[in-house]
Order: sequence, then structure tokens, then C-alpha cells
Amino acid sequence: MPRKKQEYGLSHADRVAEIERKFGRNQVEPVLEQLSRVSQPTEKLLGAIVFLARVGHVQDIALTVAAANKNPSEVLNAATVKEERG
Repeated sequence: MPRKKQEYGLSHADRVAEIERKFGRNQVEPVLEQLSRVSQPTEKLLGAIVFLARVGHVQDIALTVAAANKNPSEVLNAATVKEERG
């Protein structure tokens, strides 16, 4: 089953929708605050962070933000692998 474009979170609106879907409306602002801590934010990297987070595991965001600040290409590669494996 192909993924919806929104799942990749490549725009702010898509990220907000995915955050609501994965964690609930009450977590949107806290997650966006965590995403604001990415040292070199790009739409692709922010989308990858949200894409990699598991449903109901909001702590994944903080862990992935920390990883992105150390090695952004590692996070992007992980998102590619997840997308390829479905």
C-alpha cells in the first residue's frame, strides 16, 4: 500500500497533520518545539524526523533530533530505508 504524501512531512502543514495523527493534538506544540532545536533544519530533515517516529512514541522525536544534530545524513538515510521497506 503506497504511503500518503503527507506521511513524509515535507511541509509544515504535513508535519503538523502527522504529529496529530501519531501523537494527538495536544502534542503538536511540544513536538514543534523539539523540532525547533534542530541545528540545521531543512524541510527534508524535519520531515524525516517526524516520519521515523513511531505512533504513540513521542520520545522518538527528541532522540531523533539529537541524532540529526550529530549526523543529519544518518537520519535521512534511516528515513530512506524505512520508506523503501514500507
